[in-house]
This record gives sequence, C-alpha cells and structure tokens, in this order.
Amino acid sequence: MTLMVNGGPGSLPDIFARPLADKLRKSLGQAVVVDNRPGAGGMVAMQHLKEAGPSGHTLAIITNAHAVWNPYVFPSLTYNPTTDLQPVSPIAILPMAMAVNPKLGVSSVQELVAKAKAEPGVINYASSGNGSPPHVLFEVWRSQAGLDIVHIPFKTGTDALTSTVAGDTQVYFAGTALVEAMAKDKKLQVLAVSPHVESPTFAHAPTMEQAGFPGYESAVWLGVVAPAGTPDAVVNKLNTAISEALRDPAFATIMKANGSIPLHESAQDFAQRIAKERAEWGPQIEKIGIRPN
Repeated sequence: MTLMVNGGPGSLPDIFARPLADKLRKSLGQAVVVDNRPGAGGMVAMQHLKEAGPSGHTLAIITNAHAVWNPYVFPSLTYNPTTDLQPVSPIAILPMAMAVNPKLGVSSVQELVAKAKAEPGVINYASSGNGSPPHVLFEVWRSQAGLDIVHIPFKTGTDALTSTVAGDTQVYFAGTALVEAMAKDKKLQVLAVSPHVESPTFAHAPTMEQAGFPGYESAVWLGVVAPAGTPDAVVNKLNTAISEALRDPAFATIMKANGSIPLHESAQDFAQRIAKERAEWGPQIEKIGIRPN
C-alpha cells in the first residue's frame, strides 16, 4: 500500500503519516509506504491518487483544504473532491491560534478589531502562502469582522512565524503546535484559539467564539481518503484499522506532542462532515474571492 502526503519529510502531515503507516502495516499485514508529493496546493498528490484506481492500495492524507476549500480557491483544479475522493476516516483536529507580535499593543481579539478599524490597511498578517489554511481561515474571519488587514504570504509556515516574531508582520493565525514555543517565551501573544486547547500555554486564551465570533470554527483537520469507487468493504476495513491506530498510546503521544486532537468517525460520517463544510465554506470563500496568486 501507498500513503501519499502533500508535504515533504518532517512536515506535520508527514509526522502523522509515518506512525499511521506503521500501525496500518501491522494491522493489515502488508507493507505501507509513505510517498511524499508536495506542491500546487495538494494537486500533485491528489492527481496521483485519482490516477491510482479504486483498489484500496493507494491512500492519501488530506486536510479540509483538499476536500473542501480548493475548488473555491484554485480556478484550474486538476481533481474534483466530490467525484475523485472517497472519504475513509478523519484522524486529527489541528487547533489554531490567533497570535500577534507583542509590539502591536493589543491583548485581545476585540482590541485587534478596534485597532484595525481605527487604522485600516496598516496592520498586516502573515500566512504560509496564498490559498493555505492560515490564509483562507484568516480571510474568512477578516471578512466577517469587516477589517482591512493586509495579507503577506510566505512560502512556509516557519517563514511566516519568523516574520511575525521579528515584527516584520504583526499577526499570524496558525496551528497551536507551531506558535506554542514562541508564545511560551512571550515572543508572541496569543489572543484566541479554536477550538479550546488543553495546554498551559493557551490556558487563558478564549476560543474565537468566546472572543465574539459565534459559529466561527477555524480548526484544520487531517483525514485519509482513497480514490473514488473504492469498494465499501475495503473502505470500512481501512476505517477500522485507522480507528485501532488512533487508540494506540504511542500514536496518541505523537499527536499530543504536535498539538493535535485525535478524531475518528465512520467513513459515512466523515463524508457527511465534508459535505456540510462545503455547503458552509463554499459561499464564504467565493464571496471573498481568494486566489492562489
């Protein structure tokens, strides 16, 4: 079997893919190889998955970007999430944190909103690239809040983090695992998280809902998909194997160390989650007009 990852070795999806592949190898009794295929907002990996055929021997790690957002961001998407991807199982929720450089002088989301409204076009925010989850999630929030905050895209999340810590950019909406060390060292100030995170570093941070944005859900999730047409019996067998992997204490430790919350659902429930998010997020992203370049 092949488990494809839209990210290089050491990326967050790769960190989860390798122990998952090891657990699947043991539970299914066959070799499982991790195949890193980064690039083009996930299109490289998704195209290879699409071409692999529905044997159940080729899987891919995805996020909500690949299954929900990409059709509304990339005008020339080379795959159709609705017809080319077969949901197998989610594996984790990746909570997000709204973090700012302390020199910005705000200590809450409300203060950030007030400052941005008083100084339109002055504050800027970093992301890990046009069309990336931090970009999409921040743009949806910015639109809801009615703010004029300038987007500064970077090639990687690490570059965006470094820029915000240095003060070249002022705001970064990113995974809690990425910003935790800098927040702990007081080099970044966390204004809010989504959802709640059980970590001393974020203990006093409200959720985005508590900060005044009810219904705003900004977490990124990771999941496993197969090519469309994969038989239900194969999908259900894979779903059961993934459920067993998520219950493994060693795997749970890896997830916790990387700021994630294990998540398992049936393949049917996972498909319903994706469909529900498409209905909710599609109109918002189309209205904003996010584009990769």
